Amino acid sequence: MTDVQKPGTPKRVTMVGEPRNTSAGSRGSAKRNGSPEKRVPSAVQRWKRQHEQSMMEKLVGLRNTKKELTKISKEQATNLARKIPTELLARDWLNVIEATLETRAYLVEKLMPTLILGMEKLLNEADKRGLANGSDKRDPNFNPINHLAQYLMRNNPRYSNFSEASPYVRSLREVNEELKKELFNIEDNRLARIKAEAKRRRDEREKMEEQKMFEQKERMKLLMKQFMEWCVNPSGSVELQLLQNALRSFVELSERFPDHLSEAAKLSHPLEPTDVTGKALTVKEFAKYFASYTSELNSELFDRFMLHMTKCAAAHRSLSHREARRIHLTNLFLSCDHSGIGLLDRHRVLSLFENYWDSAKEEIKHNLRNPRKWPVVEVDEADDTLSDDEEVKEEQIPSLPATTEPPRSPPPVTAEPREQTIVEQKEDEASDKGEPTPETQQQDAKEEQTDQKIEEKPEQQKEETDGEKEAGPEQTTEQVAEKKPEEAEKEEENKGEGQEKEKTDTELKQEEQKPESAKEEETAELLKKDEAKPEENKETTDIDTSGKESDTKPDESGSQKSETKEGGTSTELPDQGPEPPSTAGETTEQQKADESIEEKEKEGDIESDVALTGELLQSQPKTPGTGTQQAVSFAEGTNFEREKTAMTQISRSHSQMSIFDENSVNVSQFVQLTETFLGDEPSTKGFETLMKYIKSEYQETEEEKMERLVRARREAMSSRRKMLLDQLFDKWDNDGSGYLDQDEVENVMMKYKDGQESEAIETAKVEMKKKTKHPTDNRLSKREFRNFVTLVADAMPGADAEFEYFIEFLNNSVERTYAERIRGEARKKWLQYIITAADTGGASIEPVYKAVFQALYKDAEAHGGGKNISANISMLERNTTDRTRGDVVLRYVAATTEDADFLLGKILYKDMMGISFSAVETGKPIHVPRVANHGNIMFWNPYRKPDEREGSFIVIPLKDRRKRVFGLLGIDTLSDHHTKSIFITHEIQFFQGVAKSFSIAYHAIDMRKKLLRITESAVSWIHRRSPHVKEVVAYIVEPDEESKDFVLRKMMMTDKRGSIQNMQNPPRLERKDNLFRDYLFKAVDNSESVSADAYGERHLAFPLRDDQGRASAILDISIGEMKQLPSHENREVQRMLRLLQMAHKEITKEMAGEEKNVVLEAEQNEESRMDIMFDRLMLMELRENVNKLDTKAFAELRSYNDPPRIVHDILKSVKAIFDFEETEQGLYDDWQQMKGQINNELLQKLATYDPTAGQDLIQPEKIEKYLKDVPHGEVAKHSSVPAQHMYNWVFVCLSLIEHTLKMRENNADILPPESEKENSGENLLQQETEAES
Repeated sequence: MTDVQKPGTPKRVTMVGEPRNTSAGSRGSAKRNGSPEKRVPSAVQRWKRQHEQSMMEKLVGLRNTKKELTKISKEQATNLARKIPTELLARDWLNVIEATLETRAYLVEKLMPTLILGMEKLLNEADKRGLANGSDKRDPNFNPINHLAQYLMRNNPRYSNFSEASPYVRSLREVNEELKKELFNIEDNRLARIKAEAKRRRDEREKMEEQKMFEQKERMKLLMKQFMEWCVNPSGSVELQLLQNALRSFVELSERFPDHLSEAAKLSHPLEPTDVTGKALTVKEFAKYFASYTSELNSELFDRFMLHMTKCAAAHRSLSHREARRIHLTNLFLSCDHSGIGLLDRHRVLSLFENYWDSAKEEIKHNLRNPRKWPVVEVDEADDTLSDDEEVKEEQIPSLPATTEPPRSPPPVTAEPREQTIVEQKEDEASDKGEPTPETQQQDAKEEQTDQKIEEKPEQQKEETDGEKEAGPEQTTEQVAEKKPEEAEKEEENKGEGQEKEKTDTELKQEEQKPESAKEEETAELLKKDEAKPEENKETTDIDTSGKESDTKPDESGSQKSETKEGGTSTELPDQGPEPPSTAGETTEQQKADESIEEKEKEGDIESDVALTGELLQSQPKTPGTGTQQAVSFAEGTNFEREKTAMTQISRSHSQMSIFDENSVNVSQFVQLTETFLGDEPSTKGFETLMKYIKSEYQETEEEKMERLVRARREAMSSRRKMLLDQLFDKWDNDGSGYLDQDEVENVMMKYKDGQESEAIETAKVEMKKKTKHPTDNRLSKREFRNFVTLVADAMPGADAEFEYFIEFLNNSVERTYAERIRGEARKKWLQYIITAADTGGASIEPVYKAVFQALYKDAEAHGGGKNISANISMLERNTTDRTRGDVVLRYVAATTEDADFLLGKILYKDMMGISFSAVETGKPIHVPRVANHGNIMFWNPYRKPDEREGSFIVIPLKDRRKRVFGLLGIDTLSDHHTKSIFITHEIQFFQGVAKSFSIAYHAIDMRKKLLRITESAVSWIHRRSPHVKEVVAYIVEPDEESKDFVLRKMMMTDKRGSIQNMQNPPRLERKDNLFRDYLFKAVDNSESVSADAYGERHLAFPLRDDQGRASAILDISIGEMKQLPSHENREVQRMLRLLQMAHKEITKEMAGEEKNVVLEAEQNEESRMDIMFDRLMLMELRENVNKLDTKAFAELRSYNDPPRIVHDILKSVKAIFDFEETEQGLYDDWQQMKGQINNELLQKLATYDPTAGQDLIQPEKIEKYLKDVPHGEVAKHSSVPAQHMYNWVFVCLSLIEHTLKMRENNADILPPESEKENSGENLLQQETEAES
């Protein structure tokens, strides 16, 4: 119980924090229970709590009561107001007072309601006292002012609402509301202005929304109408991929709009990736898709967008027609390919074009392009002697009537090919221009004789067949129909007698051939063995898709079959993908397709052959643009199945890119060449007439067919050998170092046949020493290894037969463990990444640096025991700062992350510590196993303590093709805290492979940069000489690993003023994203010039080809809406492109190791040489042209009594270069004085003058003043050849002088190799510019 205080006792007060005095019993119980003590509230606290609760309840009650009373009073006032009528007099109050509206509103609201009632009370009181009505009586107890004040105080509106009951006051309230409304509507009121602005905006917004809805409906109608222009598909749909390409092209074109439109020409949302699934859109989906992207475009931009869509739709329709023509041209190629190797004679095709052009009617000729001009022929083949509007008048050929074919001309005489095959060109270049040995020549002669003997009998059969065709060319359809049952019976007989006929023909051939050597005997035995295989294997052989069977009659199908299997060589066009084995059913379908072609040719129905059926097209092989290396399939009886596989693999590696050969064309090149000749919009009549003419006139002799087959066989054998030897080299070079020890190779070869072929090995060594440029070098690169093994095999008796066994022996002589094979495959993959980074990096070296360091990191982690390595790359440069410290320095250009802050940009001089310059001078790698014990190592990190300098260090020289050191690769393990951080042998070999791969990548990028610099000079000359050229864009070709195709990298472009812009981040152009600029990709596919329209502008795509004939860069020239440049500008553009191609070839040859062609004095400096190379080539061409001029040409100039001013000014500018002071003095202003200077001495000066030589060069501005009034186009109109050459000569000299002056001001820092010293040694690194890995 709680203690209660007794009355009278003093009150006990408990302080805060004082412990409460509890009884001992309670404390004891709390301790016994073990629970905390519980506080019990006192009576005072309970009373306070209850009091607070009761007071809160009273307050809440009072508050609620007040609310209810207020509500009731308001309701009463409202009810009273409804009962009391309003006072109309209140509306006239203050109307006559000229006060502002704000003042009136204030008085009516604040003062008048109470004041008026007070005045009323005052008047009533005065009336009661008799003081009103003009009485003079006064009441001393009544003061009107006090009475009014008393009323106002008692009826204050804040505390009383008594006045609200008055009708008059109520009327005042209504007047007040009206005054407020007036107040808000006046013009100079802020709130009124805000409301008015808000209303105006609302109205405008509603109006704009209505207009926008109307525009959207109109745009949807226009887009639906636009759909009809796009829809060429019978299904009534358009592929989504086309629409995405159109949108993407509009975004690119919008960048060229004016600034105010370019910023607004942004689509509603970003473009999505291009569709590759083949999705198609209907008309509503079409309109909605475009509307979703163009909803934010204004009317002007939308009109531009619709115009662009119209151009794209026209291009799409044109593309559809072109694809249909390409199918017909592909069939034409197959019918003309009599030899069946997938190639036609290019000179013969061009000759047929010329004959057709000369004999065509004007209505057909109007749409064709001149076959003697570019772009039908290449710029180095074009005939520039005639202008574009002149015609050939050598022979008067009558025009063709509408219903007749062009006259048949005799087969043109084809020029002998300068080189046999593209593969042989590559092999010769790869072997450093080495001449073939006598043994190789004899072997080739034997192969040709053997092939001619093997093909002798099939040729006779073909001649007989051709004779029968000529004897009866007009067979009727009934006769052909009668022969069909006979063909079926003979086919059944042939199937039953297949093996017997094969054996019989084989025996006959063997009797005729009579092998003269052991090689031929072995070949005959192999033929017997292969022919004895069951018939099932023969059905799996490759089918002859070239239409070769169409050259013979159906009744001779049995002989054709045996011919193809025994002696004939059946060929197939290459396919992009792997070729599945054909079944018997597929063979039957192909035979039926071939028979249908035979029937067409017999009936002479060429027109029906132009339009192929869908089934026939499906049965024909795919014909992608491959190079001249075609996939050739030989008969089963031959031993060339592996050669076929090798050729197919080579074709697949560049499935989309063809090699340009001036002597032959493949199917893709033939189709493109014919399309270029036909022009942009060929007529149906002209197209059909050309098809008939080419098919009837293209003929090949049996000798030409045999020559092509022999060439194809030699090409296949060479390709197979190269493939086998490369595989053997890769197996031996497991760590990817890029070389093999020649002694080790010889030791393995000596074991072949127990050393019986030692003489052949010694002979090969002697031949290798004659060819090699480094006789002291005992290392073999991949190319040298190929040459060495080939020489050894050729020196053996029966070289062809022994080669396979010899390679098999070498292949089996090297055994690799599973771990070694895995390590080798991984390392070669990492090395390939380095080269790929150069090929796909847009001519940037940064990706190559990253790839090098990544390869080193991965190998150290996987095969280096988890070492923590650091790496750096330094480049050799000329010392321009302090010559006393050496002629050259090493500048660090790349380093790993931990060393970047201490190495990048640092320069290492010769007099500084380090082993780097020892590696540069010797050309050998230097390995320091223990850095701390060496004493001659340069440490760039000053914070590294001496006890942290444990580790291994190696420097590897970076060498170019000519084995000159241009930099170093350094690798160390100073950051590794393991005790065993020394590099072992296989790691060092891999480091050398990394250095080699970096060298290949570095020089590939260097070549691209040099090409771009020369292209920049060419583009500037094109704009200078061809004002009608609107834009020039330069692209480089890069491989794309994802799509297995190539992409174009936009590197350079010109703006509206003609100034050149180099792209900092070059964009990539993929084929699937640029369907409306497909001409660029066609130019790369075929390595030929292409002329096409894109977005309403004419474009000329010119490929820059490498030494193998593939396009490595593309120059896109836009001439605007013109269809053709003026004749003189067209010639100048062709001239610049031809010189640019020459410069590209010269750079490629230099990168391959050939000597540099230094003509001018300024070309001694490697850095400045690229800037003047194009001008130097122009100067060399002009020198040649001047040397060709005879005395008659200059007699024309001397014959003038009063020459044209242009001619006189040109001669004055020439003399100003040689005799500037005399020309300035006006000595040659007199024509008679100038005429005396036109002599042979002037010719000699023009042919030998070097504008870059000499110390005191004349400023170009002083000479240009003589030519300021001489436009380039006017010079050509005067038809003076010497004046034209001298005019061009002056401008080229001025350009070279200007370049030389700039170079002398800005001295280059890059080191040109001043000596041709060739380093050699035990660890010499063989560098190759080709990506052989």
